[in-house]
Amino acid sequence: MNFKIKNFSKRYTLNLFNLRNEKQTREFSVNKNKIKLSNHHKWLKNIKKETNKIFIILSKDKDTFIGYVRFKIFKSSSEVSIAIDKNYRNMGLSIKILLESEKKIKTEAFKAIVHFKNIKSIALFRSANYTLTKKYGDFIEMKKIVKNNSNKYLKIIQQIENIRKNNNSNWMDILRIAFRYSPKETAKVMSQIYSQDTKISKLSKKLSK
Repeated sequence: MNFKIKNFSKRYTLNLFNLRNEKQTREFSVNKNKIKLSNHHKWLKNIKKETNKIFIILSKDKDTFIGYVRFKIFKSSSEVSIAIDKNYRNMGLSIKILLESEKKIKTEAFKAIVHFKNIKSIALFRSANYTLTKKYGDFIEMKKIVKNNSNKYLKIIQQIENIRKNNNSNWMDILRIAFRYSPKETAKVMSQIYSQDTKISKLSKKLSK
C-alpha cells in the first residue's frame, strides 16, 4: 500500500486524538488513562512550543488517515514515537513509514522509549537498526546512530587525489615540451590540464555543501 507523509495540521486533530486513545496505544503508554479532548488540545499546544515534529501518514490514493510519527528533537538526538491505526497494522507499513519519516529529520541519533511488553514495537525498531541501550522500569530505550557523510567525503578526496596524480604527470609533459620549444604540443597538454582542473573544482564544491 502506498502512503504519503504530511506535516501535522489542525484538520487531523481528531484523528490523532482517537489514535492516542486507542486501546492498544494506551496499553503501552506511560499514562494508561484515557485522554480527555481538552487535554489533547493542551498537549498539541504545548508541543508546538517545544522542538517537536509531527508527521501525519495518509493513504496516497484516498487521503485516509493511517497514523502518525512524532519526533522530539534534542541537541544531538531525536526521540521518535509511532502509532498506526488498527485497520492498517500487520501490513508491513510501519517499517517503511518509520524509515521514510527519519529521512526528514536531521540528527546524529534516533532513540525510542518502548514498553518491554510491546513486542511488535521492539521488533519494528530492531528491524530499523535500533539497539537496546537502557532500561527504565517497564520501559526500554532503543537507539540508532545515524551514519555521517564521512565515507562520501573520503571517496571524493580519493577522486581528487587520483586526478592530481594524473595532473602531475601532465605538468612534467609540459616541461618536456617547453624545453623542446613546441608551442602546439604545449597547447594540447594545457587543454588536458584545464579539463582535469575543472573536475577538481566540481568535486571541491561537493565538500563545501
